[in-house]
Amino acid sequence: MNSLKIRPQDVLNESQISEIRKKNDFRNIFALIFDWGLMTIGFYIFYFYPGPFTFLLSVIIIGSRQFALAVLAHDGAHNLLFTNPKVNDFIAQWFCAYPIFQDNRVYRPYHLKHHRFTETENDPDLILSAPFPISKKSFIRKVVRDLTGLTGYKRYKGSLSSIFNTDAGTISEKILKIWNKMYGFLIINLVIFTLISIFFHWSLYFLLWWLPAFTYYSLIIRIRNIAEHCVTPGESDFDKTRTTRATFLVRFLMAPHRVNFHLEHHLFMMCPWYNLPKAHSMMIENGYGDKMCMENSYRSVLTKAVSA
Repeated sequence: MNSLKIRPQDVLNESQISEIRKKNDFRNIFALIFDWGLMTIGFYIFYFYPGPFTFLLSVIIIGSRQFALAVLAHDGAHNLLFTNPKVNDFIAQWFCAYPIFQDNRVYRPYHLKHHRFTETENDPDLILSAPFPISKKSFIRKVVRDLTGLTGYKRYKGSLSSIFNTDAGTISEKILKIWNKMYGFLIINLVIFTLISIFFHWSLYFLLWWLPAFTYYSLIIRIRNIAEHCVTPGESDFDKTRTTRATFLVRFLMAPHRVNFHLEHHLFMMCPWYNLPKAHSMMIENGYGDKMCMENSYRSVLTKAVSA
């Protein structure tokens, strides 16, 4: 395996790098309004027009936008959400990470380690890609676990275990340390619960906030993980991860904020999500198209990752 690290300047010229580094705070202000607005519409649809179809539609809308918040939190972990570092960290944490039971204080060092050691034994995400390809029966079992909430239960149980697992000395020190880890989740979810109770009904907090997080959100994460790093050649930085082409509908349902341009993200960590398509085009123009690991659809990725 080629261990030589490809640098941005090896692929793009200075002018191109300068272009894709540009931040636009208004793009992310709009993205946040759009994502939270769509989730509000999801609640509205089922509350005013209850039924099996509207329930499923609301779960999909809200679950997809919860994942969209995770993508924005990810950009925040890379200091790409807003130009001002303090604003970046505050918005990423309180409006993106905390609502979906994520903590960027923990996620940032974990994720940067993934970037540093991508697809090596030191990659903390290697466990997600190493088992592939898998059998069709195994994949179906995983999808069933996702859609029944078992995957989500395991994920959140692990998060809670890490919060309560503290080596602090006295009881008061333990409580203080646990509170420092928990207060953001509790405060922001109390706000969400209160707003849902005022404008809709308190039960929808569990039915349309946590149920999508346990189910559809889990399924999106699985498919995204498969597409990004599973069954890639892994011979260089051009093919240790993958870019997957996606239609407008697929982007809406499971690949928001250009998260499908994962190869470009790994090569250019300083590139905000809205500039990733531009970085992709520049690489093609510079003659690297034949070296890039790309697939035409998520379906074609799954065909490679799931054997008969």
